[in-house]
Amino acid sequence: MGVSGSLQVKDGKFYAVLSLKTNELTKKGAIKYKTKWISTGLEVKGNKKRAKQFLHEKCIEYSGRNVDYCDMYFADYMNMWLEETKAEIRPNTYRGYKGNVKNHIVPYFSPRRVKIQELTVNDLEEFYKYLVFERSKSDGSEPLSPTTITHIHRCISKALNDAARKGVITVNVASLARKPHSVKFKSQYLNEKQVNQLLKMVKDTTIETPVVLCAVFGLRRGEVLGLKWKEVDMVNRTITISETLQQHVGGSYTSPPKTESSYRTLPIPDRVYQYLVSIKRQQNVDKEVMGNGYQEGDYVCAWPDGRVIEPNYLTRNFHDMIVKSDLPNIRLHDLRHSVASNLLNMGFTVVQVQEWLGHSSAATTLNFYAHVDKTSKLNISRTLNTKLEIKI
Repeated sequence: MGVSGSLQVKDGKFYAVLSLKTNELTKKGAIKYKTKWISTGLEVKGNKKRAKQFLHEKCIEYSGRNVDYCDMYFADYMNMWLEETKAEIRPNTYRGYKGNVKNHIVPYFSPRRVKIQELTVNDLEEFYKYLVFERSKSDGSEPLSPTTITHIHRCISKALNDAARKGVITVNVASLARKPHSVKFKSQYLNEKQVNQLLKMVKDTTIETPVVLCAVFGLRRGEVLGLKWKEVDMVNRTITISETLQQHVGGSYTSPPKTESSYRTLPIPDRVYQYLVSIKRQQNVDKEVMGNGYQEGDYVCAWPDGRVIEPNYLTRNFHDMIVKSDLPNIRLHDLRHSVASNLLNMGFTVVQVQEWLGHSSAATTLNFYAHVDKTSKLNISRTLNTKLEIKI
């Protein structure tokens, strides 16, 4: 059924007044309608024909939307969407969305009273400009980075996609809005000598085991902390990555890996095998000493009482240790980058490195690790030097 409307005069100008269906019912069970006033911008004198055409076009436009009229403000919708989507996504993803919604999106749009069906491309682009040029960090210290704004944009786009799927809106205006260009993160990495220096630094510390395994296998934080002894085959000398540890309010839990390609089985180098044997032996001693106080979690990376090492604890202590050293100021995840870079420099192919790290495609490997050091480039230079006959 099409949308009906009429022309009304207000302050000497024509207005198109549309009758739009709402989600509410009258006491008798009939659908409630709400009027929407839209200014034509036309003076009354001499513009009636143009005003009728404007009204006709608006009736077609709103009929074509084929959605019920929604009076909800965009900020309120984002809060509602955040709660609805909580059960459908990983806790880490939810925390990211929650931070974006509560700290940036709602504080900006709530006082502006923009309704979700009236949200425009311009509204979003003005929002992004605000984040770029104003002191838009939560503490008011400085503007947000383009990368952070991109994450906020993706959050809005996901929310509006869900709104379109449910018939609340017809067009996801975020798909048309221009956002700041993300600055590609240039990660640092450790060469082989620096990795060995790091391994000496973490010796006999709580984070020794996860750092050793990350430095060898290039595991993600959740992968190394989620590794259980049941996935360590001491007979065939392999480890299988099948779970990741996720931190959550009130504790941690394991979940499936990031992608299908993240499921992988890797052979254990001899030295790492001997290291794992010693770790298992020590855990058995701890278990015997602790008795009933030992928490049976089967985790490879654990405290003496069997408790799993929390993700944030690992990140924080790794950072503290790096800052006090003379090594490059890398993040824990940069050990993954280091493994890739060093393997490529050793002569392994991109596909081999991709499989070792569990990337979904070789393109991902190239995208992150095309910055291998000059060793491989020197080999190319030396080879070309012997092949090319250049007259001087």
